[in-house]
Amino acid sequence: MKHPIFLSAIALLACLSCGTGEKVAVEYKDYRPLQISSFMAQPELVLLETPSEEARIRDMRIGRLLLAENRIFVVDNMGNRILMFDRTGKFLKTTADMAGIYKKLVDATLDTQEGMLYAYCAEPSQLLAFDLDLNLEKTVPMETSLLEIGMDEGILYAIRTTENGTELVAFDKNKMEAQPDVVWTQANGTRAKATSEKSLTVLGDGAYASLPGSNRICQIRNGKVKKTYDIDFGRQADAAKRIFNICASDSFLLFNSDICRQWFILNRQTGKCIMDEQLHNDLCLGSNFYILPTQGATDGLVYDMPAAGVNSILAQLKKHQTEFAKNEGAEKMNAPYLPFLDKTIKPTGNPMLYFWTIK
Repeated sequence: MKHPIFLSAIALLACLSCGTGEKVAVEYKDYRPLQISSFMAQPELVLLETPSEEARIRDMRIGRLLLAENRIFVVDNMGNRILMFDRTGKFLKTTADMAGIYKKLVDATLDTQEGMLYAYCAEPSQLLAFDLDLNLEKTVPMETSLLEIGMDEGILYAIRTTENGTELVAFDKNKMEAQPDVVWTQANGTRAKATSEKSLTVLGDGAYASLPGSNRICQIRNGKVKKTYDIDFGRQADAAKRIFNICASDSFLLFNSDICRQWFILNRQTGKCIMDEQLHNDLCLGSNFYILPTQGATDGLVYDMPAAGVNSILAQLKKHQTEFAKNEGAEKMNAPYLPFLDKTIKPTGNPMLYFWTIK
């Protein structure tokens, strides 16, 4: 699907040893702001319920979202647990009572083939396999420490540190005790550590990964690198240390970088990538350019808004509801919030999720 916002193309380069490679130069826009409606559809909003302290995401910081069977699983690294909500945001369950089994929750991923959720925990290093009702079914000891995990078609991908950098490895899920295959090594003298920003994400067409200290994004399938994107950040290249929170559709790749908290938008058909400092959300009130790492959102992008920010938006809508109803543009921007006008939202409660579909 072609989009008018990217007009020029960059030729594909020769194949790399690890797959088809493409060099992509970032264009920094600061004029004629790009409209989100040019590459996104109007979002679905889901307010995560906070009926009790047990259901509250600590510090409102989501480490990763996993979506399966009309459920939303939240990796709450600060709270050291996984919380489960239904697709409307109703709180269902948490793994908070698993404290005797692990001390530190690091990451989690879905096994869509078996309908399982795998959580990687440190202290001790192990994988916990849950069914999708968050019942623990088995534990798998791991000999190596991992920073991030993501499962695709029976292969568990993981990022781990080496003596002088990081590497992406692939485990056969049926042979977790065996040594993994090394998919990609980044030797840069910097030992990475686990953070809420995720450089490994499983999407509909494979796993996508970037390693700390690299400006490369790799698309991986069946344990092999299928395609690479080498991002040239131009004037900001010296500041670029990480690419993270990748999401994709057939047409676009979107990601964050430590250069700034804006979206980098890569058109996969033209090979052009832009970062628009004035990107305009013309579809709904409330923007957050920090992408939530998400597995299970087909052609999707998700971000969140703190409860206090949602309260502020709803207060303005209630105050000016009659006035906004007369303005067609304002009515479109306000429409996603109408189901929440009568709700009481605690400022310290869980955030609202914005589910976007990338065209």
